[in-house]
Amino acid sequence: MSLLESPLYQEIQYRASKAVIRGIRIMPYRAAIGLGRLIGLAGWLLDPFHRKTVQIQMRAAFGDSYRPGIDRRVFMNHGDILVDTVRYAYMKDPQLRERIVIEGQEHLDKALARGKGLMMITGHIGNWEILSHLPRLLGIRFCVMANIRKDPRLESLVDEIRSRSGATILPPKGKALMLIRELKRGNTIGMIVDQRGKRSESLFCDFFSLPAPTNPAPAFIAVKGDAVILPVHAVKQNGRYLIRFFEPREASSFGNGHDAIRGLSRFMQSWIESVIRQYPDQWFWLHCRWTRRSEMRRLIRAGEDFTAFVLSQAEKASPNS
Repeated sequence: MSLLESPLYQEIQYRASKAVIRGIRIMPYRAAIGLGRLIGLAGWLLDPFHRKTVQIQMRAAFGDSYRPGIDRRVFMNHGDILVDTVRYAYMKDPQLRERIVIEGQEHLDKALARGKGLMMITGHIGNWEILSHLPRLLGIRFCVMANIRKDPRLESLVDEIRSRSGATILPPKGKALMLIRELKRGNTIGMIVDQRGKRSESLFCDFFSLPAPTNPAPAFIAVKGDAVILPVHAVKQNGRYLIRFFEPREASSFGNGHDAIRGLSRFMQSWIESVIRQYPDQWFWLHCRWTRRSEMRRLIRAGEDFTAFVLSQAEKASPNS
């Protein structure tokens, strides 16, 4: 049994999580945000692996336009995510509406009017958890899939927060078939689409001019469910969240079979990249998007060229990508 699986560690994690959630709820908002950003800054100082991961990936993505210091803001933004995920869950509906601005609702109305299953796609940009409050804001029903934590007490804390949003949370078991079924029934689902997935199942998509191994499951589900695709994000601006809907696309417009999955996956990654370029410090750069974590650790230890490694792994996988 590892340390992370020990009863003592789980007890400490549960009690600490419960105390943090309670503290965030009772503290004045500005004080809670300040504390969250301080925790993020501590992570930037004390977690060299993720700090270097952010720096390496951002330099590769932005080239000469990368500016030192933005990596620090990436860490601090996670403090906002933690605080706002908790605080917004316990807000009354009128207060929630005061803190969220919605743009592009005509795109949502157009997508719903087509009478098909709707897949709202987003990435780890801004605060994706805020989007789960769309049922409270707009009266629409949609479901999302979430992993279940091994510690049932910790899961109960997370479930208490998520259940207040109004979204239907589906268990991860049988995920693809369950989501396809929802789409074929004409329902709405939400999916985060900027992840690697299993290497054996990944295809490579251009992401900041670098080939990124990409999970094809969102595109597969959309194609099989004959969905309408609606990109949406929730980014923080001037202390409030901007939820913006974009022009919907029919999954069927990308063709059929593997070519459709490849084309739709590339469309999804291209859209996410365009949003990240607008809000570069609000994306989840701590995630190893182009490599596995073990590979990133090796690259950092050996001082190897990140871009060269990313290109070489895509060349090796090219027959299957």
